[in-house]
Amino acid sequence: MKLNDIVKLKTHSVNHTRGIIGAHYKIAEIKKTEVKLCSIEDSVYCFYAEQNQIELVVQMSIPGSYEFDVPYNMDHTGSDLDIDKKWKVPESADFGWHLDKVVEEITKLLKLKNKAYGNTALNPTNIFSKLSATEAICARIDDKLARISNRGITDETEDTVDDLIGYLLLLKMSMQ
Repeated sequence: MKLNDIVKLKTHSVNHTRGIIGAHYKIAEIKKTEVKLCSIEDSVYCFYAEQNQIELVVQMSIPGSYEFDVPYNMDHTGSDLDIDKKWKVPESADFGWHLDKVVEEITKLLKLKNKAYGNTALNPTNIFSKLSATEAICARIDDKLARISNRGITDETEDTVDDLIGYLLLLKMSMQ
């Protein structure tokens, strides 16, 4: 466990009786035998608990050079997740080669996003949303289709098309 991880308080102990059992808190400080937990919303309500009283719910992490509390354009996932799209289809290429190249690109994108964000698409954390993996993926597909409907298919929405294809693959995986 590390700072800013989200944990659930499992139990009270003789020495540590504060906090609501079953509630989620953010780790604000880590000591040798105990951790300081604070409310997620405002970090005003804080208390100490033993490490065996809590369990990790969500490990807070961000890819590469991103920072918390900084707005980012979600249409572009950043240099850590960029996929090399500089290849061109040779005139001599057949359908199979072209298909393999496109599928390889989407597969790399999915694997990189899974590594950066965790396997939350197929194993949702359900902190705020209680949707199943399949329902949550369908909601994301709806968002991508709405963006394409509103903006059309252009060079600027190519990442959205790639995301849509990726979400359709994840949907297939969630249904198996």
